[in-house]
Amino acid sequence: MSAPPWEAEFPGRLEHELTCLEAAGIRYDIDDAASRHGVLQLRVTAIGDAAVDMTVTFPDLYPFVRPSVRLTGDQAAPMAHHVHPFSGDLCLIGRSTALWHTDDTLAWLLTTQLPKTLQAGQVTATSAEEVEALAGVEEAQAEPWTDYYTCFDEGSMILVDSSWTLPTTRTQGALGLRLSRLDPTSVDATQGAGLLHGAVFTVSDDSGKVLCSLSGQNPDRFARPVTGRWARLDASLRGNTPEAFLTELRRAAPRLLDGAWQPAPVNGWELQIFGLTFPEERVHRGTGDGWVFLIRLRPTGGRTQQQVKRGRGQRGVPPAPGKTTTHLIRAGYAGQADMAARVPELVGLQDRHAAVFGVGALGSTVTEHLARAGIGQLTVVDRDHLEPGNLVRHAARLDMAGWDKAVAASQIALSVAPDVRVNVIQHAIGAPRNALRPDHRNEIDAWTDVIDSVDLVVDCTAEKGVQQALAWLARRRGKPYLAVSASNGGWGGRVARLPSAPGAACWYCLEYALNDESIPPVSAAPEEDGVQPVGCADPTFAGSGFDLAEVALHAVRVAVATLQQGRPGGYPGSGHGVYVLALRTPDGTPVPPTWTGLALPVHPLCRGDH
Repeated sequence: MSAPPWEAEFPGRLEHELTCLEAAGIRYDIDDAASRHGVLQLRVTAIGDAAVDMTVTFPDLYPFVRPSVRLTGDQAAPMAHHVHPFSGDLCLIGRSTALWHTDDTLAWLLTTQLPKTLQAGQVTATSAEEVEALAGVEEAQAEPWTDYYTCFDEGSMILVDSSWTLPTTRTQGALGLRLSRLDPTSVDATQGAGLLHGAVFTVSDDSGKVLCSLSGQNPDRFARPVTGRWARLDASLRGNTPEAFLTELRRAAPRLLDGAWQPAPVNGWELQIFGLTFPEERVHRGTGDGWVFLIRLRPTGGRTQQQVKRGRGQRGVPPAPGKTTTHLIRAGYAGQADMAARVPELVGLQDRHAAVFGVGALGSTVTEHLARAGIGQLTVVDRDHLEPGNLVRHAARLDMAGWDKAVAASQIALSVAPDVRVNVIQHAIGAPRNALRPDHRNEIDAWTDVIDSVDLVVDCTAEKGVQQALAWLARRRGKPYLAVSASNGGWGGRVARLPSAPGAACWYCLEYALNDESIPPVSAAPEEDGVQPVGCADPTFAGSGFDLAEVALHAVRVAVATLQQGRPGGYPGSGHGVYVLALRTPDGTPVPPTWTGLALPVHPLCRGDH
């Protein structure tokens, strides 16, 4: 059963809208054809004495969201801003739905906002004074032309760098690309994977001189090198099909297509890749080089993926010889500055290195979010392998079950961070050396080398003996140490930071404080609430992933603040030594997550070297 239209849901609102239009001298007709399909649409022909040609469409969720006002005919042509170049929809107020109020009306949009939009839309501001004069008329946001194209291949992207500035004297040249994925038979982008994913690592001129290169991306992550060509267009294209871009490329650089076919890194196919750059608005009223990519594919007559991927009893049918498909690929801005732009407080983490010991429920999430934060290097240490049941609170995927946890954690980090370097150590901390293997190193020496190479030790092992050893080694080598733990049942957690400064509190100070409860205990489920998973030799604790994530995420905050300490504008720390999380009261009653920050002074009973 279909829901009633908004006019029926809100009796009197339509009448109010029409009354306001008539009072403002706005002439309109109701589109009967649209009404028969349940859509209220108006054709506006005059506002006061001015003749106009506009179509207004009220959305089904009116009045919670604004109506669409669309210019028809040739009225949109003179406007460079605030109008969709293909549909003619006007941007009468900013995109945020918070800017529309339920008591606003179409009459208000047409009499108050429309004149401002038409004025600002026809202004081509270039100077700071002109931009400032528009401050009271329009929002300070860019209107990149590429945001309006709808003909991109869904699920595909080629990465570029927004810092690139090509010399205006160069109009075409070569591209050095690498692809991480290419599937010419991909037709279902709803599954997330489109035709291809790749990156442009170098842009050269016709003489082979490199004009710019991609920063902040690891080429090893893109295993398939290919070449391409690029050309400069005078303006953004007013076409919205891949074929329109191909026509424009032929017009702007007719010889660029000659001999551009190359074997694709997929058996049975060959391809052409063209980068098209043109001026578009990159920041508010400021232009730069926009990019799109044109991909052409055709079978070569050999076996294709489509033929290989056939079921039992089915015969692969080769595609028509020479049939070429053309695709438009969206550019993704992924240079080092692009990746850091949304988190300015994290700038500088790219030259920091942290070691995460224990990458289970807590450590895997810590690893993932340190990588997302932009840390330059990680060392992950764990000897265990991943069980399917771990996934209820581990950052890994089901297809990683059976992997070593350290390897899984490294792949999680690599999948979310553009340029992180990850060292994997699969080792049981504290195991005795084999006396018959004199080549095995003293473990103290081995871990000392690791700790010497990092800026922070993050201990998520939840093993007290290991924690004591790592805290001792970190203190010995002058490195800050973070102990991260959760209580049974996921009722709470604790993050303790031991700084490297001489005279600061040590591991034993923390133990004394926990013993005399000057650091309060963490709420925990009764010990008998633990779990003995089938197939595991050791019982494990109970606790949900979303509760344990609270502990891991705060550990990342403290880790990042520690790594950024002393850097102007870096992520700030609170200065506390211990953080205690309560998710439940001691009797198990859930409470909103509450972190308490506590100082960790040198304990009077501790005889450590402070």
